[in-house]
Amino acid sequence: MKKLITFILFFNYVLTFSQKNIDKELAEVEKFANKIIENNPDKILHYYKLNNGTIKKINPDSDYEDDDSEIMMSYRIIKKNNKIIYISKSDSFWGMGDWNSSQDFYFDEKGVLLGAVKKEDWFLDNKCAWQIRYRGIYKNYGKLKLYRVDKFYNENDKEIDLDSPNCKKSKKEALENAERTDKITFRNLEGFMKAEKIKYYK
Repeated sequence: MKKLITFILFFNYVLTFSQKNIDKELAEVEKFANKIIENNPDKILHYYKLNNGTIKKINPDSDYEDDDSEIMMSYRIIKKNNKIIYISKSDSFWGMGDWNSSQDFYFDEKGVLLGAVKKEDWFLDNKCAWQIRYRGIYKNYGKLKLYRVDKFYNENDKEIDLDSPNCKKSKKEALENAERTDKITFRNLEGFMKAEKIKYYK
């Protein structure tokens, strides 16, 4: 019995230590990516995917040679030491409309998925909020399912309590929209590329 208790305590210690390491590494990658986005946007690689699956690299300051109706997805990629550590994908290519959707993925330099953030913004226009901004925060702790925390904010970036009197009627819609986002089935960079059918990186 003592051996079992000792094993359980040791296992919990290793798990906690591993999670802390992942949290730290994820925070470092996020910090690096944010610094590039804010201070060196010229280092961001831009791509878009057409409805026929073709991937094209673009200069964000140039005119697009394809009709916007043909554009299926856009990607922003950041590298560190010539390794991809950040990818943002969005099907809201022009940043217009009632619904904005994007997903940010963070990888270590070996290509292992560290975490992700799903972003869904839609208009609600009632007492709960004029606009809801959903943020699904994911972390890869090496388990079968990614660790996930859901956050809902209003147009002023104030967190929303979906169980509050003004938001109860909107809770079902908010949760359904959160579940409707793309599932993260991959755990590494190669898996992401295969899921998105991107081959340029090889």
